[in-house]
Amino acid sequence: MAAEPPVVADPGAPEFPSVGDRRWSPVAHRLDLVLVGLVVAYVVARSSVALRVEPFRTYDSRSYLGLTDGPDPTVTLSFTGQAPRLWGAPLLYSLVGADEGRALLQALVGMLGWTALVVALWITLRSPVARVLAAVVLFGLALTPPAYVWDHTMISESLSINLGLLTVGLGGIWWRTRSRVAAAAMTATAFWWIFTRQDMLLFVGLVLVAVLVLAWRSRPHRRAAVAVVLVLGVGLAWAAAIAGPTDRTFARWSASGHSQTEETFLYRLMIDVMDDRRMREVYHEELGMPGCRPLEKVTDSTSWNVRRVGHAYRACPDLRAWADENKMTVGYRYAVADPRHFARTMEEKFAVALGSRSLGTYGRPAALLPAGVQAAYFPPERLVLPLVAVTAVLAVLAGWATGAVRRRRVLLVAGAVAVVGSLVSTLAGLMLSAGEFARFGIQESLYLRIGLLVLLLAALDAALDRRGRAGQGDAPGPRPSPAIDGE
Repeated sequence: MAAEPPVVADPGAPEFPSVGDRRWSPVAHRLDLVLVGLVVAYVVARSSVALRVEPFRTYDSRSYLGLTDGPDPTVTLSFTGQAPRLWGAPLLYSLVGADEGRALLQALVGMLGWTALVVALWITLRSPVARVLAAVVLFGLALTPPAYVWDHTMISESLSINLGLLTVGLGGIWWRTRSRVAAAAMTATAFWWIFTRQDMLLFVGLVLVAVLVLAWRSRPHRRAAVAVVLVLGVGLAWAAAIAGPTDRTFARWSASGHSQTEETFLYRLMIDVMDDRRMREVYHEELGMPGCRPLEKVTDSTSWNVRRVGHAYRACPDLRAWADENKMTVGYRYAVADPRHFARTMEEKFAVALGSRSLGTYGRPAALLPAGVQAAYFPPERLVLPLVAVTAVLAVLAGWATGAVRRRRVLLVAGAVAVVGSLVSTLAGLMLSAGEFARFGIQESLYLRIGLLVLLLAALDAALDRRGRAGQGDAPGPRPSPAIDGE
């Protein structure tokens, strides 16, 4: 019998074949029913929480909703920067006249985001065990208070988390199915995501890079990918154009009476610098920060009173002039000037930001999962950094040992980008801001956990796939070409 000719990979083909190429089989059909059941179970559980948790407002809510109850688009919603916040969250809030409806809308976006992410992994993983496990662990994470409580809080964190999940999930579905509907939906979601929070721009940039790589590597995706890049480029340019006006408009709403960047710097002065003798010395002696006696008196006697700090800061023109030049870079410069003290102070902040257990007054979560399950996702803060390091190392070793480096490279890269991007974004945020680290780092905290789970699932999927390689009929999906998949 003549040997079969070798399979030659299309250089533009993705690592995995399109889901549309999969033929129907009873096994695949039963697995799809399992996915539907898991999605329904998640939606029912999440809806039960939505009906029990009351909407919650904080001081910052008024900069998204207006000074009085009810939406006020002429004050809080502006597409040209004439509002104290970017228009992402105010646009959603302007659609409904009551906080209960707004919370339900946010919860709906969250359910769509988590479901899209699960579906993307489901159609990417090959082992039935890995698929079911991925759905269970991700839906479990979605049902923890640090993940859902923000859906019931009238600030931007809910959208910044959930639009990111929806963007990545739809992007994964588009990559696997080549669906133009998925591509269009992902583009709209990512565009909206740009205007939720300024610190989401790093993640949007990573999505943009991923789309560019897809356009370069996959010919079937190229035309849609170019359109996505163009639209997101317009969104980023728009966000850059209104960043300055939005920052200045914030001063009319802020407790200190200063712009958002100035108020952020004031919080850093009040909470970190003026309360830490060593840090204060470095700021004055090595970074050249002028003294300000009124500010020193206020911060020595009162903490967390940003209004009084703002008045004192206004009385020191030299300090304000120095801050105008240094407020965006002083965190990095301090790290270079005193790396040992910086590392010591940053370790605790990192643990709080990535731990996300300290919800403070943000919402009133309803008990759903057992305490032990929640602790598995969000361990005590003292254990967060060691567990992240150990899990990342184990995931990398497992990926190498199981052959996932060759056979699941896209999943490994996606997980690694999520982990590294989350850590970098957290570090950048800690250098610029101060105070509510568990709130400011909640997006990164969740994305970090998702990234670690994806790394572990990729290794598990590769191991199970290799174990069942002798029985090719066990897997419901098509076997990818060895030349494509690197085997």
